[in-house]
Amino acid sequence: MRLGPRVATIVVNYRHNDDTVRCLNSLQASKDADQQLIVVDNTEPGYGGTDLTELVDPAVRVLSAGGNVGFAAGCNIGIKAALESSAEFFWLVNPDAVVGRQTLSHLLATATDEPDAGIIGSRILDGGHPPRILFNGGVIEGKGSTSHADAGKLDRDVPDGPVRDVDYVTGACFLIRRNVVRQVGLIPEEYFLYYEETDFCLRAQRAGWRTVIAPYARTWHHKRSTGKLPSPYYIYYMCRNRVHFSQRFFAASFEEIEAELTPFIDGWSRRVATHAPHLSGSFDKLVQLALADGQDGRLGRRDDISDFVFA
Repeated sequence: MRLGPRVATIVVNYRHNDDTVRCLNSLQASKDADQQLIVVDNTEPGYGGTDLTELVDPAVRVLSAGGNVGFAAGCNIGIKAALESSAEFFWLVNPDAVVGRQTLSHLLATATDEPDAGIIGSRILDGGHPPRILFNGGVIEGKGSTSHADAGKLDRDVPDGPVRDVDYVTGACFLIRRNVVRQVGLIPEEYFLYYEETDFCLRAQRAGWRTVIAPYARTWHHKRSTGKLPSPYYIYYMCRNRVHFSQRFFAASFEEIEAELTPFIDGWSRRVATHAPHLSGSFDKLVQLALADGQDGRLGRRDDISDFVFA
């Protein structure tokens, strides 16, 4: 007989306590209440603001990471804690996301119907009205180029259809079967930020598990990192980690990866040139640093990224 909640729901907080509280409120309003809520706080000690434990329900378990250890490492702290329970699933939800009352129910129903689905995601919508799709399954092409199915389309215009196999699921809503973690291990921490969930999905698929999108499941992602200019950490980790990811799974040469990254880099370069032309030189240097670090095999956190100011 199973003891305790069926699902351990894990949210990694970083500085924005208000986002996390909003996310937790939506999780606690879930129609399927068979879950334990775990928050891993990546906020640095002494950062300031109200302590997260004073803002959340006492039933929520709050764990401190001791600092910003990265998305995957924060998730893994929560997963390790959840492994001590009898939870059958680990549900990763971004702190700036809001789930529907039936989101978890739809995810679990898909898990029941598809026993070989090891990772299950939902459709991700923006917070606008009417809502548009941010993610409806991940697509990998070429030597590791990634894209989001149906991005930009109105939610109402895209039928749900049956369960769909996809190349990867985004970490904004990421249900993992316990046996997947037992078989393939924890989420890879070396990326620090971006591509870790894509890596994990491919490793699970190589082990025989499917990655799918659950029909009718919805998550709303209220991103803070939107605007005319990118953040330095976004550009750096997306470029550097793409090199690592493509070399690991596609045996791609650096020249092949650089060629596939060109549209991404050029697109953001034009935005910087349009909205802050005096920062174009800083943008170019950051890209060069990211690609050089990727080529050299440098991984993990890099603390001087904030020195590049163009956002």
